[in-house]
Amino acid sequence: MKRQTLLSGSALLATTALSTAAVAGAFVPLVAAGGIVATKMTAIGLSSQVFGGTAPETLVLGGSISGGQIALDFTNTITSTFDVTVTPTGANFVSASTVKVASYKKDANKSLVLDTSLVGCTVQVLTDRILIEDCAVSAASAKSDVLLISGLQFNEANGLATVGSSISLSAVVQAANGGTTFETVASTAIITSKDSVETTIKAGTTGKLINTSVPPFATFASAATTVSLANIKNSSSAAVGADLATNLAAVPSAITNTVELTVTHGVLTDAATTQLVAGAVTVIASNFKSNVASFTFVGAATITSYDISVAFNGTTAVGNWAAGTVAVVFTKGSALATGIANASGALAAIARSGMSTSINTANSSVAGGTAFQSLVRITNNGSVSGAATVIVRNDKTGVILGTFTTADIVANGTLQISMPTIEGATGITPAGQYNLAISGPFTGYAQHVMFNSTAGTFVDLSGFRKGAGTNAP
Repeated sequence: MKRQTLLSGSALLATTALSTAAVAGAFVPLVAAGGIVATKMTAIGLSSQVFGGTAPETLVLGGSISGGQIALDFTNTITSTFDVTVTPTGANFVSASTVKVASYKKDANKSLVLDTSLVGCTVQVLTDRILIEDCAVSAASAKSDVLLISGLQFNEANGLATVGSSISLSAVVQAANGGTTFETVASTAIITSKDSVETTIKAGTTGKLINTSVPPFATFASAATTVSLANIKNSSSAAVGADLATNLAAVPSAITNTVELTVTHGVLTDAATTQLVAGAVTVIASNFKSNVASFTFVGAATITSYDISVAFNGTTAVGNWAAGTVAVVFTKGSALATGIANASGALAAIARSGMSTSINTANSSVAGGTAFQSLVRITNNGSVSGAATVIVRNDKTGVILGTFTTADIVANGTLQISMPTIEGATGITPAGQYNLAISGPFTGYAQHVMFNSTAGTFVDLSGFRKGAGTNAP
C-alpha cells in the first residue's frame, strides 16, 4: 500500500467544557496572542493533483494550517486535570512524530493570553489517535480556555487524490484517567483537496447573420464582421501545495507548463472566415487544419480568461454553422504529481436570419427551350413585405454568374420569376443549368417549377423548400 506523509507545523486547539454533561466544542483557527478566537474553521484547500497515483510514497507536506494554528476552543473553562483524545478521519497519524501542546486563557476582553500554568500533558501518538493525558492546571487561579496542539503529521492520505476528500479531526475531552466526558468535538475538516485550476466555458450567443447586408449574410448586427464563440476562464482555486501555505497560483508554472485550446467548428472552413482569435493570440485561416485551430499559452498566460472570436472578410456570404466545441488541455506543472483534468465545452452557432434556401439544376433559357422552361416562385410567409436576393451560380462549377434582386414581395404573397428575366437583368449569357441561392428578410420558401409551353403543363420540381422559420408551403 502506498503511504503519503503530511507534515503540519501548525497548531490544533480543542474546546472543552467542565461539566457533568457532555457539551460540544469546536475546532477553529487560533489567532496570535492578544487576538480573539475565531468561531468557524475553514479547511485549507490542498491541490488534489499533488496526490496523484504517481506521487512519491512518502510525500511530505509541512508549513502552516489556516494561518499557522488550529484551535480547540473549550466551551467552558477547565480548571482541573483532564485528558484529550484526538482522532483522525481520512488519514492516519505518523506515530513517530513529535506532538506538543500549549494552553491559552482568555482575559476580561476575551483576548488570548499564553498560560504557562498547564503541566503534565504527556503525549502519545498512535496511528489512529493522539492521547494527551494528565493535563493539570498548577495554580489555583489558573485556567485553560484553549489548547494548542502542534507538530501533527499524517500518512495514509492517498484519498486526497480525489477532489473533495478531506482529513478531519474529532476529539473527546474527559476527566483524567477516563473519567467523566467534559466535551466532545465533532469531526471537522482541516484539509480538503480541490482542483488546482477551475475552468469555466461559456458559449457565446448564436451569431445572427443579416440577410439584408450587401452581399446578403456577410455581416452581423451593427455591420460587425466578428462573432464571439465563447469565453474561457482558467482561475486558481486557491489550492496550496506541499507546504500547506503557498498558493500555487503565485507561480503559475507550479500548476501547469502550458494550456492548449483546440477549437473545432465548421465555420473555420467557410470561405469568408479570415482568422480566429483567443485572448491576444490570432490564428489566420491559412493555419487552420480544416475545421480545427489550436492555441498554446505558457507561463502567466495560462491562468487567465480568453475570449474566442471568429472574424470574416465582410464581403463574402457566410453559411449556417452548427455549434462547435472547444477543448482545454493542461500540461503538468512542477509542483504536481498528476496533471489537471482537461475541460471541454460548446461554442456558439452561426445562423442566418430570414429565409435562406436554394434551387438546383434550374435550366437556362437556352438549355430549357420551350419544353422545359424553369420558373422560380418565392413565397413570403412573414408579416412584412421585402425583396428577395437570388445569387446565380454555374451548377457545375459553383462560380457566381450574377445576383438578381426581386421586387418587394408582400406578406403572405408569392412572386414568380422566369429564368430569361433573371438572365436579362444580370447580364448572364444563357448556358447550361444554374444553382440559385435565394434569401430574403422574411420567413418563406421557394419552388422550382418547370413549364412545358407546348403541352401547357406545369411540374413542381422542388424537393427542397426549407428556408427559415415557418417555411412549409
